[in-house]
Amino acid sequence: MDFVTRIILLSAILGLTACNSGGGSQSLNGNHQGGGNAASEPAFETEQSELDAALVCTPFANPEKPPVLLIHGTFTAGWEQYDWSYGPMLEEMGFDVCMVTYPNRGLSDLQISAEYVVNAIRKVHAESGRKIAMVGHSQGGLMPRWALKWWPSVQPLIEDFVLQAAPNHGTVGEGGNPVSDLWSGSTGMPEAFYQMQGDSNFITALNANDETPGDIDYTTLYTQYDELVQPVEPVPSAALDWGIENPKVRNILLQDVCPGYFADHVTIGITDAVAFSLTLDAILNPGPADIERAGGADLCALLPIVPGIALPPDFLLYMTTALPKSFENGMTDPHFSNEEPELKPYAQNAN
Repeated sequence: MDFVTRIILLSAILGLTACNSGGGSQSLNGNHQGGGNAASEPAFETEQSELDAALVCTPFANPEKPPVLLIHGTFTAGWEQYDWSYGPMLEEMGFDVCMVTYPNRGLSDLQISAEYVVNAIRKVHAESGRKIAMVGHSQGGLMPRWALKWWPSVQPLIEDFVLQAAPNHGTVGEGGNPVSDLWSGSTGMPEAFYQMQGDSNFITALNANDETPGDIDYTTLYTQYDELVQPVEPVPSAALDWGIENPKVRNILLQDVCPGYFADHVTIGITDAVAFSLTLDAILNPGPADIERAGGADLCALLPIVPGIALPPDFLLYMTTALPKSFENGMTDPHFSNEEPELKPYAQNAN
């Protein structure tokens, strides 16, 4: 695939040349509300106006279903990932849909990004009066777990959490981290890349004690062909509570549903119909996703949810190597560092 074609694909997926934050959505305003003792939880370091501006929602007009909070992956933004995929499809199915965009395309400190999720959960619950179904792709699956862990007052506000290709135990693999191996230079790496490594202080603190806090149904979806979230076996990096009989957690490898099925790190959270069907099953029914209830073997015959989009297997690796040049031209602040950000004081005693 030549360079021009790759740039066209990159623009189509991330919407860098055509999208804007309006996205036809309606900004939320509302007081912060939640369960538990929010006063004893960490104070936000981010200005409240910035947190509020990062959330957009459709009108809350469907009280019979949970509002869906969509959380994008690294390199993109809420409207870029979801305005042409999950957003309109869920709206057509009668869901109220919200999207939160955390800063710097997910390249800066995940601990700060988590504040955006906490704020979004509080506001969506306050405006809708309902428990929320949260769906996150890649970092959008991993980072909100930090919000749930350290701001426990938002746990009762979440009914379901579907994580798609989330590096819950890091982006690891033979020979080291595939992201850090590809990213070179004296400027170091974006802060978030250190935190998503399997041996990071962030991952260690996040997974200490309870990986799935709260009375929340957790569904983790992952694929054998993920370029970043590895290994898949014997202990999947994407899994939660692996080896523990927890009825509120289900870890689903897409190739266990459809042997030989191809989905990679990008498509599982954007165009993949099997992942979308399992996500929908989780948020419409009690408990985590159920393969048979979602359609069983019939899922394997589904077409992509956005027809006409096909990504080459090396697309994500291309983004990882090509985007530094875009950053140099002022696309965003990549928050380059030579080390992992220090754990916030509230997380330093996790064990």
